[in-house]
Amino acid sequence: MPAWLPVLKAALPYVGNIVAAALPVFTARRGQDATGDLVARQITELQEAVTGNAETVKGLAARLEQALSAIAAGETDLAQRLAALHDALARCESATALAREQATRVESVAAALQARVDEMERRENGAWRREATVTGIALLALIVAILALLR
Repeated sequence: MPAWLPVLKAALPYVGNIVAAALPVFTARRGQDATGDLVARQITELQEAVTGNAETVKGLAARLEQALSAIAAGETDLAQRLAALHDALARCESATALAREQATRVESVAAALQARVDEMERRENGAWRREATVTGIALLALIVAILALLR
């Protein structure tokens, strides 16, 4: 089914009204001779129709001018908004880059801190072992001294 068929079906009831409104209304010539009076009336009717059409065209032109002015103002407004959005997007991209740089710095600081913590734990474990060894040797020496005294 062609795409224009539903449009034609919807417009068909109005075609008669459109044609009747579009055709100029002339004085009927049936049974009358083309006399000067008839021609004068037809010229008057045509002049009235032309005057009415001219007024309508002027009104349409004024409305079209208003619409074009509104479109131009809207275009200017949209251009300003687009420029503002572009600036905001640039600021967001800049902030994102800064945030990524800071995240990288934070990750490197966290890795350095973790390395320091691991190193301190190793040192602490080594110190504890030395203290435990010294304490064990001291206890052994004490036990040997007590045994030597008891003999």
